[in-house]
Amino acid sequence: MRWTLNLRLSARALARSWPRTALSASGVAVGIASVVVLIGAGVGAERAVRAALDVLGRNLLVVIAGRTETSALRGASQTRTTLRLEDWDTLASEVPGVLETAPVVERGLELRWRGRTLPGRVAGTTPAFERVRSFPLAAGRFIDDDDVRERRRVAVVGAQVVEELFLGESPLGETLHVRGVPFRIVGVTRKKGIAEGANEDELVIVPLSTAMRRLLDVDFLDRVYVQTVSEQASPGVSAALASVLRQRHALGAGTPDDFRIQDQTALLRARDRTSGTLSNVVTGLSALALLLSGVGLLVVSLLSVRERWPEIGLRLAVGGQPRDILLQFFTEALLVSLAGGAAGVGLGAVAIRVGAALSRWPMVLAWQAVVYPLSISVAIAVVFGVWPALRAARLDPIVALSSR
Repeated sequence: MRWTLNLRLSARALARSWPRTALSASGVAVGIASVVVLIGAGVGAERAVRAALDVLGRNLLVVIAGRTETSALRGASQTRTTLRLEDWDTLASEVPGVLETAPVVERGLELRWRGRTLPGRVAGTTPAFERVRSFPLAAGRFIDDDDVRERRRVAVVGAQVVEELFLGESPLGETLHVRGVPFRIVGVTRKKGIAEGANEDELVIVPLSTAMRRLLDVDFLDRVYVQTVSEQASPGVSAALASVLRQRHALGAGTPDDFRIQDQTALLRARDRTSGTLSNVVTGLSALALLLSGVGLLVVSLLSVRERWPEIGLRLAVGGQPRDILLQFFTEALLVSLAGGAAGVGLGAVAIRVGAALSRWPMVLAWQAVVYPLSISVAIAVVFGVWPALRAARLDPIVALSSR
């Protein structure tokens, strides 16, 4: 039997019993819609993690100086910071698996330009900071090795500083006063937004040597960003960093670390996994919905075969082939499942749009949310539509005709 004729016969048969067809297709649609939402949520969560990694920097470890505070006379306190430039040099040169490092000393300081003031964050660092922390430039240049070596008073400012202090005008070449020290602006970073609770766009970046000697007069670091060669290498590098620092700081057995090491990538992945409970619930509900829709398609197909025994018997009696009967009923199941799948994709797309608008859950309508569910709808037709089609094809014409 030609496929075009088979499709016409199947479409007519489904149209004659449209309430049953609509009921069966709606069951498939509900199951497929749940799969669309599940895939959209999963892809959205993965994109959110990638975006956060792009802001923070990929394969990133952060060595944070430990501070020990003790009470002093008149309620004052003394702070001891334990991370030094020599520690950074050792970490950068002696720990395998390290791609790049960027030491940082940072303070909240007042920014001044032509009588206007703005509270900001000033970070002294090295040229590697641009790559390790993913700080692309919107204009100008980043600080370089000559700036650090010669303790130049140059600065790279964030997008928010440009908007609020310079009123959106290009600040390149302007003189920015930080704590009374003049800095010539040589670059502007692109907008990055919030990362780990801090606004990256309010940051002013200056050479490390200038910040430590001319601006803050300190001889210690706040932290060192360490970029590893891969995400898989991060745990081993973290252990090696801890071992080297403990040895340098002469920390004996049982003595707690006077530093902390954070794996930013692991933190983001762990945060993503905390949403796994909801994902597991949605996955279970989706599987249940798909099973029920498949069972519904099976029951409706078996009922259709039973009601059409006389028709099947007549076709077989006048020379119809069993394979034609098999093909027609399988085509009917396939059409119902595909119609339900298409409706489910549309319903799931609406649910994703509404859910993304009403909640903070990252959901997107990706191509996977269309291709995979439609493939599942075909699989449902194959798994649950073949048996009724086989039963129809194997009917005895005499038994089928006598049921009239």
